Amino acid sequence: MSHWELTYNQYPTKLKPTTEDACNIPVVFLNWFMTHNKGDRVRFAQFGDEAVSNIDPNGPWVYLQTNLTVPHKTLEAALPYFDQLADLDVYTRLATYNGKSIAWHQPTQTWKYRNNRTVHFNQTPTKGTNSALNSEEEASETSSDEGSKKLDPDEDTAQVENLLRQAETTVTSAIQKLSSRAGTPELTNSPLPKASPLPGKSKLSTAEVSQTATPPVSKGKTPAPPPTRTSTSSSSP
Repeated sequence: MSHWELTYNQYPTKLKPTTEDACNIPVVFLNWFMTHNKGDRVRFAQFGDEAVSNIDPNGPWVYLQTNLTVPHKTLEAALPYFDQLADLDVYTRLATYNGKSIAWHQPTQTWKYRNNRTVHFNQTPTKGTNSALNSEEEASETSSDEGSKKLDPDEDTAQVENLLRQAETTVTSAIQKLSSRAGTPELTNSPLPKASPLPGKSKLSTAEVSQTATPPVSKGKTPAPPPTRTSTSSSSP
């Protein structure tokens, strides 16, 4: 059991916090509660696995085990990208990045702009004293933009390669289809036109074709006339 858990169980009576109490709790404290201790109204909070306390709202926070003051720089360093921020306030959770106002979003453990979009920093976060808060893996898993997400570079590469393979397959298939169509003549549905008979020609009848052709007559010769038949009269006896 951590020192924070021991401290939390040590004070069963928890007081209802006021607005002033809430305004004096650094954003890097995961859990906190109010109670009476020796007649004083004391704030206890969890900083990592340690328990810290504060009595005077204008005073410092101290470690319970060592009674040493928690440096303000240590509180700032518990936030990711603290070294890239300006005007960082661990109590109001506000800061400036590249001239734009941003705020620490406790539920998602990320920095967000005023329009609720997640801030994407150019460098990896500098590790602070609280590794649970500035874990880059946790921030990337829980952060989300309105309508968009930041993809992992490996995932982007896999998607691009998949698109290239699909495009290559599509082009190859199209080339094969075009090649097969080019080698096969297309048949038309319209029949060939029928040949019409030549002008001036007529069809011959079967009878005319079957007739014996008349032999040609030699030039310069007159055909001999057919012999004349004579009638013979029969003599009476």
